[in-house]
Formats: sequence, structure tokens, C-alpha cells
Amino acid sequence: MQALAFISSTIPALHRLEAPAVWSRRRLGTSDVQPPRQAISSASTVSATYLSTGRSTFQRFCALGLGLLSAASFRAGSRGSGRIVVRGRNFEKNIKKKKGPREAAMAQTTRRHLRNIVLAMKSGTDPSTNKALSRAIKAAYKDGVNKAPIENKLKAVREGKEVTTELRFSGYAQGGAGVIVECLTDNVLRTRPEIKDIFKRAGGEVGAEGCVDHNFNKLGLIKFDEYDEEKILEASMEADVDVEDILTLEDGTVEVTTTPEDCDAIAAAFENGGLEVASSEVVMKPIIEAALSKEATYQLLTLKFWLSEHDDVGDVITNAVLHEGIELKYNAYDLPDSWKNAYGKDGA
Repeated sequence: MQALAFISSTIPALHRLEAPAVWSRRRLGTSDVQPPRQAISSASTVSATYLSTGRSTFQRFCALGLGLLSAASFRAGSRGSGRIVVRGRNFEKNIKKKKGPREAAMAQTTRRHLRNIVLAMKSGTDPSTNKALSRAIKAAYKDGVNKAPIENKLKAVREGKEVTTELRFSGYAQGGAGVIVECLTDNVLRTRPEIKDIFKRAGGEVGAEGCVDHNFNKLGLIKFDEYDEEKILEASMEADVDVEDILTLEDGTVEVTTTPEDCDAIAAAFENGGLEVASSEVVMKPIIEAALSKEATYQLLTLKFWLSEHDDVGDVITNAVLHEGIELKYNAYDLPDSWKNAYGKDGA
């Protein structure tokens, strides 16, 4: 709009730049030259009505050129001033494509940690006396969860405003991959049919409880950030606790594997021995994997998207091996497109 305003302010000056033939006709007093129109308040109306009159081609090119120059200078000035110039819907969708998956992953991480915090509060609501709760809060902060949702969740549970039930769904995605969905809900009658509908929408189905457990191994994982394997092994011997494995990950974190029943007790024993535990939780690790086709991979990504959008879902676990090169594509409403529309014959 600033460019159009600039054009409207320069149009009166174009009367002095008319072609010689026009000036000669005016000097001779001929009436074939129409008088200039009156000033028009709207810049957009000026560009549409003024240039449509009987003016010369020379004038029209002058107005167009000045408009393009003013628009170019405006863009350059915006860039130099540090402002972000958004060039329409296509550019906006590119931003969403980069930020959308990251924000969705962060939302799911937040829900997973809040679920762990609520479950840990069953043994007490004070982090100073409930070590499991203290570890859950520290793990949430480490993964970038904001302070506000954690404090709000703690306050709601302490005041009795939130009474939740733990739910666990087992099912199959398209292609036969096992899927476990862990939820924490305040309304079982609402959550159960909604999760079943999400599975059905993505070409899968919810099975009987525990129907895919044979594909996974249930383990207790305790992680340390500040110690090496030798220090942790020595501490485990002093605390007289049995650990199944001690492994150093690529990022330097040391991971201790325990039985799921003894995870909290062993973590407390390490803390009593003077070590600071970064996190402790019970997880399901795949032991039998399922390789998926292109279409089955796309349907599983669709399933995980809809599950991640559900407020009651805390974690989604699967034993699927995804086909390389397949990613979720979105329609005009930023929702997952169908397999046929996304890849069509090229994906078959």
C-alpha cells in the first residue's frame, strides 16, 4: 500500500512529462486532450482509473516504472531495518513446515513429562520428600519443558482439582506394527472411544490389552549426566544393588538398565550414595521389529500425528521400522493429507 501511495503522489507530476504531441495539441487549443481527473483519495483507485483514461503510453510506462521502483526501495529498506518481509501464503507455509513438527514434538514431550510427574505424585506431592517426583521435575526441565505447565499441574493435583486415571491402549497400525499408547485422562468414557477412532482413521485398530507386549521388553532406565561408567559401577557395588547393564551413550550420558520393579528403589539407593540421578523411568523397548512399506509408513505417521494432537496422550511406542524417504504431507488446512493425494502413483 505504501508503494501505491507513492504512485498517487507522483501522478500529478506526470502532466509535465507528457509527450510533445500532447503539449502541441494543448497549445493549439484542440479539445482532443481530456483534462486530468480530480485527485482520488484511494491509491488503489488511482492506479486503476487514472491509467485507464486517454493518456499516452509514455505516461503509463512512467507510472508503472515509478511504482516498481518505490516498491523495490520499500522492500530493501525493510530488510535493512531488520524486519521480516513475509511474501505471502507460500512463504508462511514454508515456515510452518519447519516449525510445525518441532512444536508438535515439544508438545508431546511436555505431555509425557507431565504424565510422569502426576504418576510420581501418587507417593507424595512434596519434591523434597518424594525423590521420584523430584527426578521427574528435573527431567522435565532438562528436556525444555516450561516452568508454568509444571507448576500448574502440581497445583491442580495438590488442590484436588484434577483427578486422573492412567490408561494404556495396545493396537496395530497398518502393516502390522505394534503400537502402545499411554494416556492420563480425567474422563475414561471420552478418551477410550476417541483413541479407537484415531486408530481406525489411520487404517489401524485397537486390540486386546497387552496384545503387542510380546514385541517389547519392559525395562527400568536410570540416567546420569555427571559420572562415568566406573564411578557408577563402584556406587552400585557400595549400595549393594543389582543392575542389568551400564552403557555410555553418544552424548556422554550413562544409562543404567534395571528391572521395572526395582527402578525407583535403585535410583534412590544411588542418590543416598551421593550421586545425582538425571532421570529414572520405566520404558518399553522393541525386541521384535516390523518393517513397513511406503504406504504403511505414511499411515503410521498419520496415526502418530493424530495421537500427538490428543491432550490425554502422554507417550506413543511402536516397534515399526519406517521406510526411508516417506514424510507426512499436509493439505490446505495443515492436516495430514491422504496417502493417495500425498504420493499417488509415484509412491506405489
